[in-house]
Order: sequence, then structure tokens, then C-alpha cells
Amino acid sequence: MKNSKIYNSLQKLNVYELNNFEKFINSPYFNQNEKLVRFYSYLLPYLKGKKQGDINKINIWEELSPGESFDDIKFRKYTSDLLKLFERFLAQQMYDRNNLNIANNLLANVSQKRMLKLYNSVLSTAERLSLRYLDRNSDYYYYLFNFEKNKFNLTSEFEKKSKKKTKYNWLNIDKMGENLDVFYIGEKLKLYVTLLSWKRVYNLDIELKFIDEIIEFIKRMDYEKYPPIAIYYQIFLTLNDMDNQNHYFKLKEMIKNYINTFPLEEAMDIYESALNYCIKKINMGEEGFFKEIFSLYNEMISYDLVFDEEGLSPTRFRNIVITALKVKEFSWAENFIEKYQNYIPDKYRANAVTFNFARLYFHKKDYSKVIEYLRDVEFDDIVYELSSKQMLIATYYDTDELTPLYSLLDSFNVFLNRHKRTIPENRRKNYKLFIKYVKKLLNINPLDKSSLKKLKKEIIEAGNIPDKKWLVERVEDLGG
Repeated sequence: MKNSKIYNSLQKLNVYELNNFEKFINSPYFNQNEKLVRFYSYLLPYLKGKKQGDINKINIWEELSPGESFDDIKFRKYTSDLLKLFERFLAQQMYDRNNLNIANNLLANVSQKRMLKLYNSVLSTAERLSLRYLDRNSDYYYYLFNFEKNKFNLTSEFEKKSKKKTKYNWLNIDKMGENLDVFYIGEKLKLYVTLLSWKRVYNLDIELKFIDEIIEFIKRMDYEKYPPIAIYYQIFLTLNDMDNQNHYFKLKEMIKNYINTFPLEEAMDIYESALNYCIKKINMGEEGFFKEIFSLYNEMISYDLVFDEEGLSPTRFRNIVITALKVKEFSWAENFIEKYQNYIPDKYRANAVTFNFARLYFHKKDYSKVIEYLRDVEFDDIVYELSSKQMLIATYYDTDELTPLYSLLDSFNVFLNRHKRTIPENRRKNYKLFIKYVKKLLNINPLDKSSLKKLKKEIIEAGNIPDKKWLVERVEDLGG
């Protein structure tokens, strides 16, 4: 039973949500099948962790239909019905969270049933919610479109023919059109920048209709007063003309002005667009953009935009620390690790903290601490394992610990050969190149300037080797 779709889905709920579903399932409006109430009541202690062990469907059947022989077909029907009820609960949760949609649906129903006495109060409530609503993404303008449409329909029957007009002007077609345009253009731009991003990775034969016309139209409109158009048009410009850094800096300014008008997930995606631009510039050799990434991460932290539904992902945690170290913000990085480590999910925390402290001390050239953190640790995450071995090699080299260095170079090579299936071939090849060039550093004659020059050129042209900058610097230290 614990492997069933319904149980797995219910496990995703917190205690507060489990209790709400219990209220939902006990409501006669939503459920009139008492057996489903008993079914859920049986599962609830397991879901809350108050009971342990397997859940036997025979025991559930005895709870649902005492005295009856087990009927697998009927039991499957109960399970299916409980799942459908749960799906309706999820939909109801989403509906209840959005007061604007509730107000709009109420407005539409009042209009449809011509409940004249509710007219003014419902209209006023919907209008007040519209003005107070903080999010101003495309969905908001779609709501405004429906609000204006419902208002138009509501007033059409008794105001259009009335000699005395109220404060609500029924001829609001221009507002309907404006809000629909902003929704359509904003969503179209969002789709387009997503498509452009994917096209940089995959060869996609996908085009969006009217996008050229939309871009030309935006150029002629006062688009900056509409957050979804302003933001996504600026993201488009950064993707379309990467060489013009002014597009990025204007995007950064717009993010500061508008980010609070977008819901959490969308705000995170917007920041990701700015981060991706900086990463591309760094990959093109413009390392000054590490400062920009550091600035963006600080903004994201201040807005609580570094967390997902599970907390702080180890990948995000690692990227933030790496960025801080790249711009030599060592104290900041140490404070960040200390302050935010507990936001990492338990199963990833030990690896993430150990590795990132080691990386911090490596950048601070506190090599004894690096060895202390990494020497006897086996990481569960292959990315940490690879990076930690690479970091240890660099540490042993910089501290002239030749015996453990030679040993680690050989064992790392064996490790790469043993994990052919789990390490992507390109990454495995790059780490093998790293090992190769470290061995060349160890064996080269520092007085042979020609060989040093040749080795430096070879490393620079070798592609995406881990710690290429460190390798080049070590050749230069030898006089190359």
C-alpha cells in the first residue's frame, strides 16, 4: 500500500495539509462516502509518523467492510475514489489561495444569475482586491481582463439602458483590450525567451507565430510601465544581443524595480536569466562578471529567492560559495556556510558543508584544513567526489606533499576508469587531462623554457579542464 499512487502523493503533504484534507474528506459537500473517511483515517497515523511498518490492504478492508470477504476489485475502486478526492482537494487548495479568481468567479456568477442586490458589493470587493494585489505578472493582467469583462457583462443588462449612470462605467472595452494585450504579449515573450534559451542547447525546429510583429510593436509602446513586458523584453534583448552589456545592466535595474511584483517561482526564473547571462560572459573569458553573479546572489538571498520547496539545494549552496570565493569574499563565504547550512536537506548537508569548507580553506591557502576536511571523506555525490580529489591533488602539489600526491594521482585515475558508467565521458576525459598535466608539471625541467612554453600553450588550448587557471599559474610559477 505504501507504494501506491495515493499513499505516495499523500506523503508529500505536511501535517497542516494532512489535517486540512481530513476536514475536506469529512465535508458532505465534497464527499458522501463514509468508507473513504475510514480509509483515510486508517492511513493518517502512518502518514504523520505515529505508526510504523507496512500497511496491509486486508487490514484496511476489514476497517472499511467488516465481516465481508476481501474483494480486490472493490478495494481498487475505493483507492481510486480516494485518489480522485485527493486530486479535487489539491485543486481546491489552489483555488482557495487566489482571492482574485474567487472574486472574479463570484462576479461572473452574480452576472449570470442576475443577482441585482449583490451587484455593487461584489463589484466593489473585486475592484478593491485588484488594487491591493501585489503580483503584477501576466496572470494578473489576465485576471484584470476577466474582471473588466465580467463587469461589462454585469452592467450590460441594467446599466446600459439606465438613464442614471453609476460610478462604474460600463463601456470599458478599451480596458479589456489593454489588459488582454499585456497578458498576451507578456506570456508570448516569456515563451520566446524560454525557447531561445533551449535553442542554445538543443537544435529545436520550433518557431512562435507573430513574434517578430510583437517585438516591433513593443518598440513603439510605453512597455516599461507593464512589468511582465518590461522584464521579458529586456531578457530577450540580453539573449539576442549578448555583446551589448547595457541590456544586462538595464535588466538588472528592472529586476530591482519589479521583482517584488512577481510570484516566488517566476521571480527565481527571472534572476536565473540574469545569472545565465553572466555565466555565458564568464565562459567567454570575461571573469569580471563573477562580481555581477555575486551581486545577484546577494539580492536573491535578501528576497529569499535561493530556496526551493525542500530548502536550499546543495547545488545552489555550492554555486554561491564558489562565486564568493572567486571574488575573494572569504569572510562572507564562511558566514554564509555557517548561517545557511541548516537549510540544506538533511541527506545532502554533511557532504555540502564538508566540501564547501574545504574549498574555502583551499582558496585561503590554509592547506592543513583542506587535507583535514577531505583526506578521509568519501562523498555520496559524484560531483563532490571528483572536485574533492582534484582539490586534494592541487593541495598536495602546492605543499610539496609528493608521496600522497603520486598516490592520489594513480588512485584518481583508477577511480575514473572504474566509474565509466556513472561519470559522463566528456567530464571523465577532462579529469584525465587534469591528471596528465599535473604529472607533466611534476616531471618537467624548470630550466627548459621551451618545454614550459609548450606545456602552457597545450593546457590553454586543451578545452574545459578542471582548474585550468591553477594549472596555467603553476606552469608560470616554474618560469613558463
